[in-house]
Amino acid sequence: MEEIKSRIIDLEINYTHQTNLIEELNIELTSANTRIDQLERKVKALSEMVGSLGPELTESPDE
Repeated sequence: MEEIKSRIIDLEINYTHQTNLIEELNIELTSANTRIDQLERKVKALSEMVGSLGPELTESPDE
C-alpha cells in the first residue's frame, strides 16, 4: 500500500512539473509569436519604403 501511495505522489509531482513547464513554454511561444508579428510588420514597412524610393529597381545594385 505504501508503494502505491509513493507512486501516486511521484506521479502528482511529475504532473505538477509538467504543467508548470507547459505554462512556461506557452508564455515563451506567445512572446516569440508577438516578436515575429512585429518583425513581419517592420519588414513589410521597409519593403514598401524601399519600393517607393526606387520603383524602377528590380534588382539589388550589388547584383
